[in-house]
Amino acid sequence: MKLPFGLGRKKDEDDKESDEKTNSNLGLFSPAHTVQQENPARDCKKLAELEQIFIRSRKLTSLEEDVPFVVNQVRDGRIVLLDISRMHSNGQGKLELKRIVERIRGQTRGYDADIALVNDDCVIVTPSFVKF
Repeated sequence: MKLPFGLGRKKDEDDKESDEKTNSNLGLFSPAHTVQQENPARDCKKLAELEQIFIRSRKLTSLEEDVPFVVNQVRDGRIVLLDISRMHSNGQGKLELKRIVERIRGQTRGYDADIALVNDDCVIVTPSFVKF
């Protein structure tokens, strides 16, 4: 008695090869492709790797200049103090300050950095090994 759809039949070598070929053509859902995501925390320097801990300060002026600076400093294990006194002058400055802080928070999230308001004129950004 023959079973429908090839049930009950043993797979031979040709069938195994054809299954492998079809799996590799599944594109995004193919098990043959493994995508490794980079771990940003791996790039961040750990406390044990640092000989000294530095504190950098900077007057906050613009999104394009200051955000990459802060992200690089935190990645290298440095504490950053940002002077935000210029941003309090007008309504647009406060909006720009909010954008800058959100961008810093988003780009340093992978490093487990912390951001805090020290006083009305200063923000501190710290690497993961600094707790407050």
